[in-house]
Amino acid sequence: MRNMLNAATTMGQLQQRMDLTSNNLSNVNNHGYKSRQSNFSSLMFQQVNNLLDHDQDALRQTPDGIRVGSGARLASTNMNMDVGTVEQTDRPLDVAIQDSNRFFVVNGPAGEGEMEERYTRAGNFYLSELGDGEFMLTTSAGYPVEGQDGPVVIDDQFDDISINELGQVEVTRDDETNVEATLQVVDVNNTRVMEPVDGDTFVINEDELEVPVEDMVEAVAPEQANLQSGALEASNVDMGKEFTDLLESQRAYSFNARSLSIGDQMLGLIGSMRN
Repeated sequence: MRNMLNAATTMGQLQQRMDLTSNNLSNVNNHGYKSRQSNFSSLMFQQVNNLLDHDQDALRQTPDGIRVGSGARLASTNMNMDVGTVEQTDRPLDVAIQDSNRFFVVNGPAGEGEMEERYTRAGNFYLSELGDGEFMLTTSAGYPVEGQDGPVVIDDQFDDISINELGQVEVTRDDETNVEATLQVVDVNNTRVMEPVDGDTFVINEDELEVPVEDMVEAVAPEQANLQSGALEASNVDMGKEFTDLLESQRAYSFNARSLSIGDQMLGLIGSMRN
């Protein structure tokens, strides 16, 4: 029974690992997505000693016995924050971040009509009409993009609009180009405290911080933004590694399922024994 319980416990954790790997593969084409990696650890073990008397004159100083584990668990899930491949799109509202700990700031829904500050590396921005002769710069999900002076809102009647390598929104009207907003770009000192909310936005887990959020986030000056305009950062999912991890998890799951099956057969044999 103990071996069957160990196998059942490990199967549940392996299922979570396969779900995580599948999620990585499903977001392979999601710009700015960061892959998640799972780490396992052993559960507690129990020392089972033999009942026979031990010879105190022998070299062995501990009683004969075995250590029986309780299976494994998914200890932690870490994000791989390595920079993905930069793909040139030549789209004027696309901009790619080229530093690993750098993010754009957006506003996302926090529930009950409230908004919360989020962070993203996906620079595929769009213009959303506000209905009063103005347009707001938003993410592909419709979240407002934060500028240094608040959400980026542009008056209509413009001929062209683009974002340069400094994160400045350049608007052309009547053959005259002016900078009307600058994207808010920040560095996060410790990306391990960030939690994914959806495919490409993150929030900072304040429960894990020992310092205020303001001390974890540092604003980046436009001249130090190190952006690439007309380009997007692809996801950093390594498909070869993910398929290997998925196959490894499936094989381990099948092995533990087989252990359950054999354990059930053994119990059946024991139950059918007759004196």
